[in-house]
Amino acid sequence: MPSPQTLRSRGASATFTGDTVVIERATERTTIPLRVIRTIGAAEGHPHTVEITLTDAAVHTIAANNPTAAATFVTSVSDALPPQRDERGSALVRTEASSEPRLFARRRSLALFLAGVAAYLAYVGYLVAAHGPSTLFGAVIGLLPLGLGGLAAYQTVQRLYVKAVLRRRGVTVEARSTGMRGKKSVYVFTDAQGHTRRHESALHADILQIAYDPTNPKRMASATPLILEVPRVILMVVFTGLFLAVGVGAVFGPVLP
Repeated sequence: MPSPQTLRSRGASATFTGDTVVIERATERTTIPLRVIRTIGAAEGHPHTVEITLTDAAVHTIAANNPTAAATFVTSVSDALPPQRDERGSALVRTEASSEPRLFARRRSLALFLAGVAAYLAYVGYLVAAHGPSTLFGAVIGLLPLGLGGLAAYQTVQRLYVKAVLRRRGVTVEARSTGMRGKKSVYVFTDAQGHTRRHESALHADILQIAYDPTNPKRMASATPLILEVPRVILMVVFTGLFLAVGVGAVFGPVLP
């Protein structure tokens, strides 16, 4: 059976897992069993848009990034539709809140981001007015190491948090490699609820042990010993400290004592 196929668009995605189509939007996930899908096809006059019509006439739509992806997705799902359909339709469709909303899915996140940008621009304006135009160069150039250092710090903390959560309540499964995506291997496994999950890892093997959180299956990591995380964490801490020091010095040097 082919690997799960995902149709992506701005702010949403639809994944065909073999027996279901899972549509994920900013704050919710909708799971549609194939047996309640009557037809699937491109919307009339809109080759980017895929329409899924259920046996009770309810319609679910998703816009693809390009018409080729939309057509391939439609063909894959159409070929897998069972000959006998379930007339209960929407009654068998499950919609649940997404546990990990996308970036800026919430207006509060967007508001905070815009507020941060406005505050930084105000700070740069203050630097130029109070300390001269020469400070503008450091404030702009310093954003790169400051951003890299902040990103490295976030990724380090997030990775350690995931490892800690999985150590406490993670379930370990064997996942089989289905190919490469860039420089990473793609692994597929089925969780305890029967859902197909994917994980990308820089580790390359035919079969890889992966730990996932049953309360939030999207939270997963390769089941490597914790001791192997120590060198990585040390490197990330050094990287983070170095770039943050350079960034803070360049951006905030003129106002530091």
